[in-house]
Amino acid sequence: MLQSSTDLGVPNTVMRNSVSLALIAGSFALAACGGDDSSSSESEHESASPATARREVGETRGALNAALAAYKSGDKAGAEEQVAEAYVSHFEEVEGPLEDRDEELNEDLEHAISDDLRASMKAGKPTAAVEAQVQAILADLDKAEAALR
Repeated sequence: MLQSSTDLGVPNTVMRNSVSLALIAGSFALAACGGDDSSSSESEHESASPATARREVGETRGALNAALAAYKSGDKAGAEEQVAEAYVSHFEEVEGPLEDRDEELNEDLEHAISDDLRASMKAGKPTAAVEAQVQAILADLDKAEAALR
């Protein structure tokens, strides 16, 4: 018995939609990873002025305080997400100008925010320990702000 053309189209449509979604998801994953082209990364950082970097230090500070508040309230996943957002949306604008003025401080802040603080939150460290890390990062952000003047 022959199937009608609409019967044959359903599995193909589902397959096409699944493949399309997989390709889109893969594209987003590749875009998020970025390329190996350090010159594009350098040009992004070089485009941020010291004034912009100082403003982003303030934004980073605010985002870290919000993340700490979320952590204290028990929203560990939300806190981790806010730290990641603080780094990607704000601190990355600070890196280029700060690296030009104090490379060691820049690297310390980069690791403290993107690696150490997120790892502590992910591990469920005590609130006092996470708060101490945030306070140390905030003190270094004050130094960064001064270096960018």
